[in-house]
Amino acid sequence: MSVATRIGTLVVLSVWLAPGMPAQSAEEDYQQSCAMCHTIGGGPLAGPDLAGMSERRERSWLIRFIVDPQAVIDSGDAAAKAMVDEYKGMVMPALPGMTHERAAALVDYVREQSGGEVDESAAPPEPEPEPFTAEDVERGREMFLGVRPLEAGGAACLACHDVKGLESMGGGMLGPNLSEVYERFGGRQGLESWLSAPPTPLMSSLYRTRPLNPQEIAALVAFFEDRAAEDTVPQGTWHGAFFLLGMLGTGLLLGLFHLVWRGRRRGVRRKLVQSYRLRGVQ
Repeated sequence: MSVATRIGTLVVLSVWLAPGMPAQSAEEDYQQSCAMCHTIGGGPLAGPDLAGMSERRERSWLIRFIVDPQAVIDSGDAAAKAMVDEYKGMVMPALPGMTHERAAALVDYVREQSGGEVDESAAPPEPEPEPFTAEDVERGREMFLGVRPLEAGGAACLACHDVKGLESMGGGMLGPNLSEVYERFGGRQGLESWLSAPPTPLMSSLYRTRPLNPQEIAALVAFFEDRAAEDTVPQGTWHGAFFLLGMLGTGLLLGLFHLVWRGRRRGVRRKLVQSYRLRGVQ
């Protein structure tokens, strides 16, 4: 039994939908929630190809998984756990506002679009993309670090993420380490699709109105591909260095204040004493 048949799952990444937003069609839900990581008959991207999923899994299972994937995983479901293992620990977050009715409509839409088994031999192979250059990698590194600002004004990756091979003390700790993100998303195509419309709530809030353009996406993917090929093991950046430097800086400032103001108390007291003496004499 193939991995796709064994897993038989619909992996739909979340998008951030504002409360009160008008109801969407199943096609709109698919385009906004699924298309960046899945195809219907076009082969796997960051997630599995969804063609024929209704034949691989029961309808009720698919609906439950779309509505609350973590609950299905936590229940000990073998297919859900196998999917998590297959995709290296990646877990689909729940889609805000998702209901059983919308999930059922998504299942029906994917089934309709599947149109039976896919004949892979009939589809012409896609041309291999041009390999990245050293200039692409360097441009992506500068974007990651924030040295080269993003055109739409989005935040630099370094603010929330770390990656192996960075100089100094590394990046932020709010988000996951991105050293292996190229492999986790299945390579170039999957990562490009994800960066074109990041679906997680935090990423969506940061980049929905400040999206990356295709050139920026390509440069960042080039950088992550280069990091994935790096021989070194992802270093455990010592973020305690920030604390140490802060303490050292505080000590230096206190020492400087002491040197500048060390005679101030005596000088003030001397003036007060002299003032009282003069009053006594008068």
